[in-house]
Amino acid sequence: MKKIVLFDIDGTILNVESSLARSIFIDTFGEMFSIDISQNIPSFHGKTDLQIIADIAKLYKIDYSSSIEQIWENIFEKFEQRISKDSITILPGAAELIEEIDRADNFEMGLVTGNFRKNAYLKLSLVGLDRYFPFGGFGDDCPDRNKLPIIAIERAKQIKIIDESYSISNSVIIGDTFRDIQAAKSNSLKAVAVATGKAPSSELRHYTPDVLFEDLSDYKTVFDCLKKL
Repeated sequence: MKKIVLFDIDGTILNVESSLARSIFIDTFGEMFSIDISQNIPSFHGKTDLQIIADIAKLYKIDYSSSIEQIWENIFEKFEQRISKDSITILPGAAELIEEIDRADNFEMGLVTGNFRKNAYLKLSLVGLDRYFPFGGFGDDCPDRNKLPIIAIERAKQIKIIDESYSISNSVIIGDTFRDIQAAKSNSLKAVAVATGKAPSSELRHYTPDVLFEDLSDYKTVFDCLKKL
């Protein structure tokens, strides 16, 4: 049976210039709702974009329900204008691991990311990695990250990458936050944690991932581990 590897993006595959996303959210809410959120903005760490928007809306008592599509368009337009290949760093071993998995029989790759879909593929396209991920669960699908793996697997079935008999438990999530580990465990997936984001390995270890790496630089060892999980 095929094994599906579901990658997080930020802090796992790549890092984007640290202030970019926050400045875009600040500018978007300033333009659309005439408020300044710069002095009190919720943490983005491991959250879906929908959750971030909901947290901001709750904090500033905003009703955004009729404006969500406009929010996505505004944020994406700003990312298109401000992001470039130069503002992205591919993390050690990530591209090599992706290529190694792509060459292997009986493996498929998708995304489980807090980024909304268009922004996820924008980031990956700038470093030539978008083509490896034909499906995923995204930050505009649901605010609850724990529901994204099921969404991703259902999309893989819809496009015939896997058949209806596929068991989600034969999947692995690779991510850099405790929320990635929780998303895996809540769906009976294996969790591979990597300490290339903001969380040190000591913090990630507390959430008992199946495997923990400092980074993906020894990508052949990481891939051997994926085969055994």
